[in-house]
Amino acid sequence: MDLSDDEDLLMIEEEEEDESQKEEVDSVIVEDIRRRLFDVFKMFDEDCDGLIETDDVGHVLRSFGLNPSQTELQLVSEQTAKKSGRVSFEDLLPRVVSAIQNEEWKDDTPKQIHAAFQVITSNNYVQKDTLLQLLTSIGEPLTPQEVKQFLNHVSIRANGDIDWVAYVKDTCEMIASRD
Repeated sequence: MDLSDDEDLLMIEEEEEDESQKEEVDSVIVEDIRRRLFDVFKMFDEDCDGLIETDDVGHVLRSFGLNPSQTELQLVSEQTAKKSGRVSFEDLLPRVVSAIQNEEWKDDTPKQIHAAFQVITSNNYVQKDTLLQLLTSIGEPLTPQEVKQFLNHVSIRANGDIDWVAYVKDTCEMIASRD
């Protein structure tokens, strides 16, 4: 056996050790996700039977800090729902672990909102009517109730301008303070 063979053997042993350590870390991460997700899940498990309504899947995921779109929620509900139309913790867990490991459903909300506003205006203000038209007709449109809630939380100047930068900042701070 020459020096090259010893080096190759040493590299293989180091790779196996690294892989073993990675699996241990992954196991700890998955267990942490399981514990934290279960805490959130049981808040929505009204019957304490280990199942939640498909309508509550979005609430669970968002309470857990994930931000899937309506389309993604629909798909998750379809993939995990039992014949009863309800979702079990054990069926939801692998999908959540996968989403976290693959960095899906990340909450990039402030960045996304800033980018969206910068497309429609070059300053910190947008006209109320323009914004309402966009919020109710593009992407996942807001419902009339959501529009009303939005208008209750935003300052509108006499000329109809909304300071969207201040609104985004205040909203993100309010959400962060709840966590």
